[in-house]
Amino acid sequence: MNIDLTNFNKIPAEKQKAIINAGFLCFGQNGYKKTSIQDIADAAGISKASLFQYFGNKKDMYLFFYDFAGKEITNRISEGTEDYFECAELYVRSLSDTSKEYPNLFDFLILQSQRRDFSEVEELLDVADAVCQYSLDTLYARVDWSRFCDGFDKDTVQNLFNWMTSGCIAQLSAEMPQEKVYGEMLRYLGLFKSVMYKPEHLGGAK
Repeated sequence: MNIDLTNFNKIPAEKQKAIINAGFLCFGQNGYKKTSIQDIADAAGISKASLFQYFGNKKDMYLFFYDFAGKEITNRISEGTEDYFECAELYVRSLSDTSKEYPNLFDFLILQSQRRDFSEVEELLDVADAVCQYSLDTLYARVDWSRFCDGFDKDTVQNLFNWMTSGCIAQLSAEMPQEKVYGEMLRYLGLFKSVMYKPEHLGGAK
């Protein structure tokens, strides 16, 4: 992603946060196509001209919000461990912490979990892949994949985790508050571990 954020980085942190929250809210509730620059400007309490000055155009703004969300979540995790499920739990807890600081992030995550906008924005899949690879290269760098039962290779495990988290967000967000959705993710991780890890790696289970 090559976006000039020089002007955006010059404004105060609180103003940046207000713009980011506004973007998460508007894009999350309405999707890329139906969200206008004016919608985000109104939600952030700034002028439309200012947003153009900070990001240039709507596509770059959207790509920035997507990339920011992924990096903000992973940057809160200093280091992973050899246990995949400890790393995955760290990721879910970071999701929860990030959502507390950026309350409208959850709306944006709902949109992404449904993958509605991927066909609308050229380059978004490349950005999504880069964010996912960054997460794998940092959080899961020390994981001992030999702890898994036969059939659960790295790609399979990560796909199951991604489907579980996106499914929880997409399906449960209408039924329960954010914190309970993240709690359900942690519960599912426990279930996954009980069937995916070899017995000798289940804390004494035989």
